[in-house]
Amino acid sequence: MTLMVTQLRIIPITTEGRGRLDVMKLTRDLKAAMTSTTANGQRFIARYPSQRLTKSGYRRTGTLKRSWSSSVKVSSRQIVGTVGSNSNIAPYNKFVQGRPKNVVKIFPQAGWKGVDDLSTVLENELDKRVESILEAFVR
Repeated sequence: MTLMVTQLRIIPITTEGRGRLDVMKLTRDLKAAMTSTTANGQRFIARYPSQRLTKSGYRRTGTLKRSWSSSVKVSSRQIVGTVGSNSNIAPYNKFVQGRPKNVVKIFPQAGWKGVDDLSTVLENELDKRVESILEAFVR
């Protein structure tokens, strides 16, 4: 069961009648861009802020960090990248890094990044990568 998911999709545009298009190379490049972007997104969201309450005796377990995963699926129509958290591993994740309506306010104040931050990071990074691929493609 996935608790939180951020997905990005790339849907190829056909170029019928517009010259030769190396669809295989374009698909490989776009998949590589999506794979790198989702891996970076997973690292971004799994990064713990520094612990502020060191005198509390609480020791971080890393469970929340390990609950995040990423995947990329390619079909003939689209490339879908997913960064998600498994609620079976970290059921409390939605209170720490979930949607703003679910997050307990002290967590963002303590530096925890949420899924909205993740979506912004993924979109910005993927936009740059796809733009670069398309610029190289049309040269």
